[in-house]
Amino acid sequence: VLLMDRSLLVIIDLKQSLNKFIEEETIKDYDREAEIALEAVKSGKIDINQLADTWAKAYKETTLEYAKPEETSWDEDFADVYHDLIHSPASEMLLNLEHNYFVSISELISERDVELKKLRERQGAEMDKVMQELGKSLTDQDVNSLAAQHFESQQVN
Repeated sequence: VLLMDRSLLVIIDLKQSLNKFIEEETIKDYDREAEIALEAVKSGKIDINQLADTWAKAYKETTLEYAKPEETSWDEDFADVYHDLIHSPASEMLLNLEHNYFVSISELISERDVELKKLRERQGAEMDKVMQELGKSLTDQDVNSLAAQHFESQQVN
């Protein structure tokens, strides 16, 4: 039993020594590689701009891989949708429809204005006739009543 304990201690000590040796030699190896790389940069064998671009690319790819994606704002979304709409075939159709609606509404407004003008002229003639009869067969109450009827019919149209 005592022999087994000693052999186990030797194995543990050997493992620790081996791990320490591997760690020290690995660090020395990295240091040698770093010195060689620095000498290559100093001597001009390696283009420093190309090296910086390579590092920047690797950093960017790693950052993008682990970073949260950037969320677009409402303004950017609206701008993209608006751009797509304006440059789509549907926009021409929408513009034609809008123009046709404009023409139709303009015609309706013109017809309304003509009808209102005719109504005012007719009401003006009626009022002139009533004013001539004021005091003879019609009273102020009759004139006020006619004026109220004229006002209501203008509001309806």
